[in-house]
Amino acid sequence: MRVRMLAAAAVAVLTVAGTTSCGGSADDSGAATLRLGFYAAAGDPADTTMRELVKEFSAANPSIKVELEVAPYVKFFERLRTQIAGGQAPQVWLSDGVLVQEFAARGALTDLTDRVSTVNAADYSGIELNKDAKGRIYGFPQGAQTPVLFYNKKMFAEAKVAEPTADWTYDDLAAAAKKLTKDTNGDGKPDTYGFRAYSPGFTESWWPIIKAYGGDIVTEGNRKVVVNSPQSTAALDWMLAAMGKDGFAPDYATTEALGKGVVHTLFATGRVAMSYGIYARTLSAKSAGVDFGVAPMPKGPAGRGNVAIVNSWVVSKAASAAQADAAWKWITFFAGEGPQRKWAELGEAIPINKQVASSALPAEQSKAFLESLDAATDLGTNAVWSEYTEALAKRMNEALSGAAPVATALEAGQKEAQEVIDRFHAGQTQ
Repeated sequence: MRVRMLAAAAVAVLTVAGTTSCGGSADDSGAATLRLGFYAAAGDPADTTMRELVKEFSAANPSIKVELEVAPYVKFFERLRTQIAGGQAPQVWLSDGVLVQEFAARGALTDLTDRVSTVNAADYSGIELNKDAKGRIYGFPQGAQTPVLFYNKKMFAEAKVAEPTADWTYDDLAAAAKKLTKDTNGDGKPDTYGFRAYSPGFTESWWPIIKAYGGDIVTEGNRKVVVNSPQSTAALDWMLAAMGKDGFAPDYATTEALGKGVVHTLFATGRVAMSYGIYARTLSAKSAGVDFGVAPMPKGPAGRGNVAIVNSWVVSKAASAAQADAAWKWITFFAGEGPQRKWAELGEAIPINKQVASSALPAEQSKAFLESLDAATDLGTNAVWSEYTEALAKRMNEALSGAAPVATALEAGQKEAQEVIDRFHAGQTQ
């Protein structure tokens, strides 16, 4: 998944692992050649595990010749957009969940609705989140991300603060965070903070907080931007107070400086005692040796504001019938218990196979993540998600950095994000 979560992705160097063949070209025997694309850095655990699974699939399906196209995230999607324009996209590829509707709207994807209807949807997470405004499904879930509240158990114990519970409200979060904020060297500025409020990755910041306060970002099939509301104002005011007069969260500039552009490391390095984080954040916390727990996000006036991203397998509209059948075999193979357990060992996403998820996740994490996922709404996905969220995030960051009043930022953000959406749909009707 694009763990810019979602702000700016790091530029990476293309390492298309060529086209690595795990079979061969189509031949006269009737074998189908399936080009399969996914994003990963060469040699990292995800790359290694995916290749192992492809070998298992190929052994079980000798009539399907699989060729891999692999690159780091940014270059993978840069290349993919060029391939789509030239009619050369892989027949099946792993899409960031927030980009599925973009590819579908541009006519690049096969409608999988009928195929998905043949599986028991109750066995998998994320299928509902993949439906577009007309109920069509263009992607089948591969792995899920949803934010919860991470907390440092050692810091809580040392401050003699009770750990978070499912009953916590934003007032409870603030009260605990104040007690956890410490100035250990006496220079008048905290060295550790109770909570990280701001993040350029808005899935772990203002998006769920606005929803918890009763606001929303987009409605009407994710075509109408509605972020300029009293509820959104209240949410941003809470965040600004946390970073300002209440002082239990690092402000915008401090967050960027402490995190050196990678703000999710603040929790892993013990600079904050609590932080919203998606499932992938467990990797950095574990690597840093943090004794951490997770809890549901606190309740606001309208509840928790749960959101989720479901990275998904998609099938090219240009695939032949045989290739589309082969792609679906791969998708259902990957969703099976064996591959899902192997993928779960990486710890980078919540397994979409519910049977695997309930047993493969650590017991202390399973409840918070799975209940959050079950309650989640999508992240406002539509055909121009990247463009409209970029326009909106720019204005939200102006408000949270103090560069613009909240009212001004919300008004401008709503107007500019709506213009992006309207331009796309105006072009569709011409």
